[in-house]
Amino acid sequence: MSHRPDLGYYDEGQDLADAAFYADAIGPAGGARVLPPAAFRSLSYTLLEDEAVWTRDWICVGSHEAIPDVGDLLPFTIGTHGLHVQRAEEGLKARFNKAQHGGCRVVPLQCQTGAKTKCSFTSCGYSRDRMAIPAGELGDGTPEMHQYLGLRPERLLTADVRSWGPLIFVNLDVRPEAPEASLSELNRLGGFFGNDKRGCSAETWLEFPANWKLVGQHLASGEPALEDMDGGWILATGALSNGEPARFAWLFPNLVLIATDSETCVAILQQTAIGQTLCRVRIYGAAAAERADFWIAEINGRASAAAQEHLALSRWGTQFRPETLSAPLPVQRDSHGLWMQRVLAARVARSPRNDIPQPLFQNPRG
Repeated sequence: MSHRPDLGYYDEGQDLADAAFYADAIGPAGGARVLPPAAFRSLSYTLLEDEAVWTRDWICVGSHEAIPDVGDLLPFTIGTHGLHVQRAEEGLKARFNKAQHGGCRVVPLQCQTGAKTKCSFTSCGYSRDRMAIPAGELGDGTPEMHQYLGLRPERLLTADVRSWGPLIFVNLDVRPEAPEASLSELNRLGGFFGNDKRGCSAETWLEFPANWKLVGQHLASGEPALEDMDGGWILATGALSNGEPARFAWLFPNLVLIATDSETCVAILQQTAIGQTLCRVRIYGAAAAERADFWIAEINGRASAAAQEHLALSRWGTQFRPETLSAPLPVQRDSHGLWMQRVLAARVARSPRNDIPQPLFQNPRG
């Protein structure tokens, strides 16, 4: 990973990829500070995350229920990379979209702000995704066929794809480690998926004004029980807003599971702006459809705390919060926040350190 200022990993006078940036955030519980505000408000930091996280971890992109028939296609933008998963006769195929920049020869400046734009070229890695596309809408000559698949889908760059229960994961790295063993252990401990949770609700999209890291932290909040740093998950116990006991899991970076004995709520996180997160929510269980409103209210309540924290952190050290100018960062008192900071720091530390003309996956602005 290059640390040169012209490659975009410096901001607010800090080297965002240097170990010193994380030193105060990965200390012992009760002594560690929250991450510096650049981690929640900087475009340069989102570019760093694209290289250290989104292009190297297993990313949950949706569920099998979204693409039940052969030919169905599920779009999902990972970082700034337009991807899709399509159901084929022989199984799932994950590919980079043909039109990575929509119909543009280069990425327009207005699309490089860190916010996903609403654009007719829905396959672009800088625009918002649409919901799953039925096979019947992908015929010859259709805009969808041109944007996602082109005339020769077999020539598109592929990505690794795996399933876990009803969920689909994609990894953009060259030789990713298989995640099945760690995920199986998590399911054994948490009981998230199984034959007793066969029914499911329709998918609901909710969007919140908070950075994805804070949304994950608050959705999965509970009393930590177990964690797997290598597998990238933390398991916690606690109670829902109605007092019902529940188990919470965060599979870093973008999947949160909340389970009771009869239901599991799945929340797939997707950053749509530096301070904006889309949650794709689906409920599994015999009474999933009837209980969907309850679970949506639960997600909304937890995400509202994330939005409040994002507002406070993103304004830290600015004229909007003059009392914080030159003040030390707050102590990180949330166990999930501390876990997130440690995992994130480890992801940045494991990325390539060679000084190269441009990062492997990202072409950031100078």
